[in-house]
Amino acid sequence: MSSQTGESGPRAADPRGSWRAVIDIGTNSVLLLVARWGERDLEVALDQATITRLGKGVAATGVLAPESIWRTLAVLQDYRVTAEQYGARPLAVTTEGVRLAKNRDEFLTLAAGVLGSPVRLLSGAEEAELSFRSVAQETGSTGPLRVLDIGGGSTELAVGEGPRLISSVSHRIGAVRLHERFVKHDPPEPAEVVDMEIEALDTFRRDQPLEAFPVLHGLAGTVTTAAALLLELPKYDRERVDGSTFTAAQIRELRDRLAQETVEERCRRPALDPARADVIVAGLTILVAAMQHCGATSLVVRDRGLRYALIERD
Repeated sequence: MSSQTGESGPRAADPRGSWRAVIDIGTNSVLLLVARWGERDLEVALDQATITRLGKGVAATGVLAPESIWRTLAVLQDYRVTAEQYGARPLAVTTEGVRLAKNRDEFLTLAAGVLGSPVRLLSGAEEAELSFRSVAQETGSTGPLRVLDIGGGSTELAVGEGPRLISSVSHRIGAVRLHERFVKHDPPEPAEVVDMEIEALDTFRRDQPLEAFPVLHGLAGTVTTAAALLLELPKYDRERVDGSTFTAAQIRELRDRLAQETVEERCRRPALDPARADVIVAGLTILVAAMQHCGATSLVVRDRGLRYALIERD
């Protein structure tokens, strides 16, 4: 269930103690970034993702399931050990799946005990702003910028000008959330896919009216997986994925093709993490709807996320 998107193994702790570690505890995945700022650029030592499905069922039940909590805590323990090998104490944040849960305090207490420091529960607005900043600092653009972050429990769409965030909305649609609500068959029936797309598009249009703009920057697992599949990579390669560009038609065609496959068939695709195979159609459907809503004909893929905006400078 783990995918490595940085270098393959930990380095010795830097004697300057300048490595920073950020853990992003999402609804579907838990991510660890170890990095530090150089004179100009961010130097990445490790960028790792493990799918634990912490938010499985939370939208329906209102609680984090015990087995999901314990899976996530085990990963957090491993991440803490890894961070300490770099001389870093991890800064941990969490998002929509935990925001929804009635037992979030129980999870946050347990996670803090494992990590040795509190976990920061981000608001939807904070989540959107950090995602936007992570892309803005990479592009260096001074013009219009739109950033989409598809998570398991929510999707953030942020609009800005260069590094300045103008507006953002955290939408209560996510890959896990839509899959659990709409998909009852394997492969999904065409009507289930249509219903997901209508729900996503209606949500965007109702909560965040926008004028058309041709370019949308996308990040997080759904988007980077789409890029890896469209590039036909034998395994995930962040250097090839980051900055890759695709048309709206390519994204829709990929969604439609995967929607005709069973989960077992999708698992045979080398660039698709088997733990993501069940929810990838729902995630891509959100992406299809977002591009339509934004009037975007082009998707720029970013192998980044809000964790990158949390790496502090010395």
